[in-house]
Amino acid sequence: MTRPTAAHAYVLGLAIAAVLLAACRPHAETAKGGAGGCSLTVAELSKATSLSWELKEKRDDHPLETLESVKASVCLYTAADAPQAGSDPLVLRTDTVGGKDVSAVRQEFTESCTEYDGKVRESPAADGAIVCDRDGAVAEGLVESVDRLVSVYFVNADKTTAMKLTKKFDAILRAVG
Repeated sequence: MTRPTAAHAYVLGLAIAAVLLAACRPHAETAKGGAGGCSLTVAELSKATSLSWELKEKRDDHPLETLESVKASVCLYTAADAPQAGSDPLVLRTDTVGGKDVSAVRQEFTESCTEYDGKVRESPAADGAIVCDRDGAVAEGLVESVDRLVSVYFVNADKTTAMKLTKKFDAILRAVG
């Protein structure tokens, strides 16, 4: 049996350091839309809305509530500087899906929007971006590319907040796409 050389120990040390650094990297800073990454960084969201956001939770392979057969990378962001009813922070959620699930999520988005008196319209934010406009307020939208779809929506925005952020929603979608 041979003893490890200093070179072996150095290479092993580099490999371990690389694994540790990758594991410690914040979720929102990983590759856009990639496995293990959120489709929107905190910095991009903060810049688009002029609010201070924090990535509160990330779940991979999370079944969507409206389409349980669809699994998504789900990211929840909160903005404490925009309290809603009950003093809860404003929450924005992104759901990133790919493959065969893209068309199902797009269809569900359209049906949900129109079912509750909304109108689906194109967004100038990016190619493949659409929003749901309900009485002049936009609180949800999609950005679709060749291989993925990102659904973006405010979870608990009250009417006043939704109206204020409507003007910034295209900037949020642009940051995703």
